[in-house]
Amino acid sequence: MQIKLSENIRNLRKEHSLTQEQLAEAVGVSVGAVYKWEAGLSMPEIKLLMEIADLFAVSVDALLGYVPQSGNIQDRIDTIHCLLATKDFERAFAEVEKALKKYPNNFALTYSGAMAYMVKTLENLDTDAMEKSNQLFQKAISLLDQNMDETINEITISNYMATNYMVTGNLERSIEILKKNNVSNSNSSLIGIVYAMGLQNPDEALIYAKQSMVEVLNQTFRAAYAASFAYALKNNKECISTLEWLIGFLDSMKTDPDSLTHLDKFKATSLALLAVCEEKFGHSDKAKKHIHKAYELAIAFDKAPSYSSQGIRFIESFPGSSVDSFGKTACEAIEKNVFERVPKTKASRKIRKLWDEMYQKE
Repeated sequence: MQIKLSENIRNLRKEHSLTQEQLAEAVGVSVGAVYKWEAGLSMPEIKLLMEIADLFAVSVDALLGYVPQSGNIQDRIDTIHCLLATKDFERAFAEVEKALKKYPNNFALTYSGAMAYMVKTLENLDTDAMEKSNQLFQKAISLLDQNMDETINEITISNYMATNYMVTGNLERSIEILKKNNVSNSNSSLIGIVYAMGLQNPDEALIYAKQSMVEVLNQTFRAAYAASFAYALKNNKECISTLEWLIGFLDSMKTDPDSLTHLDKFKATSLALLAVCEEKFGHSDKAKKHIHKAYELAIAFDKAPSYSSQGIRFIESFPGSSVDSFGKTACEAIEKNVFERVPKTKASRKIRKLWDEMYQKE
């Protein structure tokens, strides 16, 4: 086991822009003591180690540079997960407590323990398990400097705590956390559920539900469009069915199939890409039909562009106008996101030629 205390004190002091004199004053020792710590000539007493760790907002383990044997810890985590999967809760929690006694300041174990007690909370609506889970989540936040998983951060952990509060009936506390962490409306759907189903407040529920639906629309379009483009690059016919689904989804979100909405700008682009994909896989008749539909829809939209939420299911009364980065017009969006992006193949050149012929006649 390698201790890196002297190196860590020096690095942390510099990261916090402190001189040796300032660090000495902060923890109540002489400058000479700090010098000896950083030179590896002596070590702080246990009480001072805790004060230094607290000052720099790290765990004592992290300050010491202590990293437990990862294999042993991972084996314990895997055992806990297996026991939870088979719903052998009694043995799972016994394993959690045993592991945490041995490695009380290990992030991965603390986080896994919190998740284990969360499972019990969700299964049994157990308030004791909820309190234990949230205590461990809170501790995990203090140990985040050890975390190597970039999908886990203070916001994701706090949201798990909010879920614990929600399922055990502490709705106000749940909403408080969810609102605090509602980055890019990521929590709006959950907040809407709490307001609607828990607090019986339909007005507040609709505000957050509509915010969430706007984000769902954007995310769904981007994800499906990206997937279809990727499938096409891999010569996978799934690009066609993905675009067909996306077009159907956009149509399903319109309250009136004959009216024009902001969704039609995205639909026109999707139809143009669909045409290229269909030509690529030998469906020339369908490709010709769809590039014509893309052109007609793009021209109609550009003559009367609509960027409000009117005509879009669930969010018709949502305030403000929509924006996108696809292009100033629907025709420009097709140029920018289809013809300038797809590989220059025989199929794409044929569809581009059909598009140009229609565009020049306008």
